[in-house]
Amino acid sequence: MSTRAPRTPLPAAAHRSRRRTRRAAAARRSCSRASRGPGRGDGSTATPTASDPSAPRPTHGPIDRKAPVERTWLDADSWLDVVRGFAHDTDATFERLVREVSWSQNRQIRGGRKVDDPRLDGFLTREQSAQDPLFHFTRLILDARYRVRLSGPQLVYYRDGRDSMGFHRDDTLRWIDHTVIAGLAFGATRPFQLVSRQGGPVTSIDVAAGDLYVMGGRCQVDWFHGVPKLPECGPKISAVWRWTSRTGKPVEPHVS
Repeated sequence: MSTRAPRTPLPAAAHRSRRRTRRAAAARRSCSRASRGPGRGDGSTATPTASDPSAPRPTHGPIDRKAPVERTWLDADSWLDVVRGFAHDTDATFERLVREVSWSQNRQIRGGRKVDDPRLDGFLTREQSAQDPLFHFTRLILDARYRVRLSGPQLVYYRDGRDSMGFHRDDTLRWIDHTVIAGLAFGATRPFQLVSRQGGPVTSIDVAAGDLYVMGGRCQVDWFHGVPKLPECGPKISAVWRWTSRTGKPVEPHVS
């Protein structure tokens, strides 16, 4: 019969180390329970789930990343997503953009003469947008949701109802067979419209402050989009992000 060897007593320092390890593990378990919130079985309300319509949706700063996405298939290969209330508390951002962005007015040749575009253009550098939680989280969420790496945002400022954007394609991307183009709205509510290049009815959606729209698939190949003039309207800014797969045959940008 074998006999067990006597256990060598641990030094006092080892005992203290074990006690510290046990206390640290207990503290981590306590913090984990606190971060999950109250659960079932302790007399408190269970943590709300996504299936509970009255539960507040999680946010990323000023962004509601769980706001529902409404997809409209324009045809078999082109789609439009609309996310109502994607961003909140946008008034302060709108006022800051109006005040701080270096706005410019481009000119186009129309009818043999140069005329001012009926809107102003601006941009944010990647560093500027990364420092702003609203623009930073918008790009991160869009990149993850659509599995692309968007550039932008470029900014378009419609000062009143007389400013507009005629029907066009974003052919400055040149490779437009497969694109993702997203726009986030600030300021007044205005219609955003699309029409097939083959003609037919106009699809029109009202885009309010904080709403997000995303065009995808072959939308830039087969559809035009634009922002029409209105008799009366307050100022509006659209922040636009773009991505192209750079596949297919490149096109030459249209010149007015």
